[in-house]
Amino acid sequence: MTITDLLEKIKKTLESQRQNLANEMIEGRISDFAQYQKTVGIAEGLKQATIEIDRVYKQLDREDE
Repeated sequence: MTITDLLEKIKKTLESQRQNLANEMIEGRISDFAQYQKTVGIAEGLKQATIEIDRVYKQLDREDE
């Protein structure tokens, strides 16, 4: 497995986790505002992680050229 394969696998896992959180919110499984804030914070963290993975992926791609 190459580094880019690993990055893609991690990114897909993070995106799946973020989608699961979104589904919980859409389906009304958030019990109170504190849980809502926590869920939004986790989702934002997952999004930031995927952005960073994209940045590293592009950097690796440029280095290969």
